[in-house]
Amino acid sequence: MERFPVYRIRGTARERGQQMGQLTKEQIWINLEAYERTFRDGAGLHWKDATEYATQFIPWIERYDQEIMEEIRGISEGAERDLLDIVTLNVRSEIMTNLGDPFGKTDGCTSVAAVPPVTKNQETIIGQNWDWIHLMEKGLVVLEIEQQPRPNILMITEAGIVGKIGMNDKGMGVCLNFLRISERTVGVPIHIVLRGILNSGTLSQAIRQITRLPRGTSANYLLAHREGETVDVEATSRAHDVLYPMEGYIAHANHFVGSRIAVDDQAKMGEADTHLRMGRAVKLLAAAQGQIEADYIKAIFRDHMSFPEAICRHGDVESTGAEELVGRTLFSIVMNLTEGQFELSKGQPCNTPYHTYRFSSS
Repeated sequence: MERFPVYRIRGTARERGQQMGQLTKEQIWINLEAYERTFRDGAGLHWKDATEYATQFIPWIERYDQEIMEEIRGISEGAERDLLDIVTLNVRSEIMTNLGDPFGKTDGCTSVAAVPPVTKNQETIIGQNWDWIHLMEKGLVVLEIEQQPRPNILMITEAGIVGKIGMNDKGMGVCLNFLRISERTVGVPIHIVLRGILNSGTLSQAIRQITRLPRGTSANYLLAHREGETVDVEATSRAHDVLYPMEGYIAHANHFVGSRIAVDDQAKMGEADTHLRMGRAVKLLAAAQGQIEADYIKAIFRDHMSFPEAICRHGDVESTGAEELVGRTLFSIVMNLTEGQFELSKGQPCNTPYHTYRFSSS
């Protein structure tokens, strides 16, 4: 199949979760099995230890947003899995960074955004290549979530995870880059924060959703709104920096760029390709100021400079692990927030087509 499956969800928080669990049950079970293997082979961590660790995050999720926790409970019921299994899935990033090898492989990803006046048709465009281990490819789904009075959401996610990369019908879009420093803390998990961003109607609200409570680990959140602005938020568990691109375009990869927070950036030692990917994306954006459009962003995401560890990722040069655990681009997404739609490739964009996804009401 060239397209990801699409599931439409509506109702109360508990009902939405139950529908997610029922409709994506097969993919949820695939993801749970995949992360059980990833934790074991990548971090020497047994599933029981992972679920025990994840228990600490439940109060943080409830404090952040009780509706989100209700959805997670509903997913557990619909998928017929223990609640802690689904919580662990939503805390998978914190488990891998806080309990795993501090210099081990994590999510890659290259994100970009461009807003007027540097876009050709005065549109707001944001997107990314999502690089992760090949094992996770079969568990990805597109969800359209109707959750009145909150914004409706259209996102691609790992089934069972309540927040990921996507947009809402108020014009908000979000992309994610993993960051890694030496943290061993507990707070709001990354994927819960992503859902909080997608629940927001404005950029200010979205920034507040990132910063209002301590977080479980570091991440970079690239935000844009159809009003024609974009900002980037680099966040550790207890600090953050907001980057505003005066030029109207921005790119980010997997290392810290801002100078206002002191960090022990472990990606600088373990993932040298992050600097090349970000630099290459910025260079290509700068070369097309005033002419940037969705097709040009797609060309950036197909770029093979420094292959195979390029923006369009085809593997890890130094990987000696199983093929399923090699990092590569699993999808590429380009969101046109002005038009209220996104284009998505299932796999590397150099050899798979983009397909358009819209809200069902549009």
